[in-house]
Amino acid sequence: MAEGFKWWDLLHNEFLTHNGHISAGLVGASVLVAGGAAYAISAPRVNLKTAQDEAFIPSSRFGLRNTWELIGEFVQGTARDIVGSHYHKYYPLLLFIFTWTLLNNLLGSVPGLGSSTDNINTTLAMGLSVFFYYNFMGFKEHGFRYLEQFTGHLHGLLLLLLGPVMFVIETISHMIRPLTLSIRLRTNIFADHQVHGTIMGMLGELAHGLSEKFGTVGHVLGFTIEAIAPVPILLLGLLVCVIQAFVFTLLTMIYIGLATAHEEH
Repeated sequence: MAEGFKWWDLLHNEFLTHNGHISAGLVGASVLVAGGAAYAISAPRVNLKTAQDEAFIPSSRFGLRNTWELIGEFVQGTARDIVGSHYHKYYPLLLFIFTWTLLNNLLGSVPGLGSSTDNINTTLAMGLSVFFYYNFMGFKEHGFRYLEQFTGHLHGLLLLLLGPVMFVIETISHMIRPLTLSIRLRTNIFADHQVHGTIMGMLGELAHGLSEKFGTVGHVLGFTIEAIAPVPILLLGLLVCVIQAFVFTLLTMIYIGLATAHEEH
């Protein structure tokens, strides 16, 4: 996490100051809970038996409700395509993962805050949670027959000959999944924030130099550059945050889909 002033430093709590990823995670959780509560309050109460069709049509004004529904529909459609017709059992978790990851990615771009997802401790915990979850759901769906996925669904002589080799290969493949999930997310978000911080520092130095050399004119020019030049970088950072949240959620969907899929005969 980038150094500098953070709002939680005002609490003068040594633990929060030295564990910025935990502080950022608490901020992210608070924002997520507040957003969910605001959505629950703003969403209209509809009686499914007596309501007219107009009650189910979202408002034409873009607001919090529309944002939540847009995200929900996006995750739902992707989950339906990747996981399959039984996606609804995993949809709440997938929606939470996407929203949580995106929110924490974006918080790193807010002055005075930070991102918990640019710390390997957070992303590794997320990766391990996904790992244990999809394996648990695999056993829940198939019982001990889930282990057949680790032997390539081989039978008979092929199982005796190639089963042990396949089992070792598949076990290694599954074991590195939480590592690849965590390292990919952390590296991309950390790099994005480092690039943003470096460019902002360079622009600050440039503005200071212009101000010293050209006086008032240089000060105005430097201020203008500082205000306008970061916009493309911020837009690129926003795109990185969205893409990385999508990639993490997409891979989670793939792992759940593979673990819970039934072999067709």
